[in-house]
Amino acid sequence: VLRDREDMVAIFPHENGIVLQKLRYPAEVRAIEAVPELDGAQKIDKKELHLATSLVEQMITSFSDIDTVDHYHEAVRKLIDSKIKGKKVTEFEKVEEVPRLDIMTALKKSLQASQRKPMVKA
Repeated sequence: VLRDREDMVAIFPHENGIVLQKLRYPAEVRAIEAVPELDGAQKIDKKELHLATSLVEQMITSFSDIDTVDHYHEAVRKLIDSKIKGKKVTEFEKVEEVPRLDIMTALKKSLQASQRKPMVKA
């Protein structure tokens, strides 16, 4: 069981440990032909493709260089600690919705900002 539901997994050895990989049921996976937006009828704008390629190239980094936080694990740990201390468990605060942005404008601003300041290695 992962979170609230049962999932199929594959467990296999890797180096000095084991790896658990979540598997998808056939109903959870669509064939590429079944995605309406990808039926091949769309034209790719060369400017948008160049913009997207530039953005991806600028964001490439080693996964080990990224600080990751498991918010779900932290929240569960906090809940468990509260119960151990005998505190009354309350509902988590609701997160406010973030306003939607125009993705193309945001991408252009991101590229412009990154071109102004060269990245410095840490």
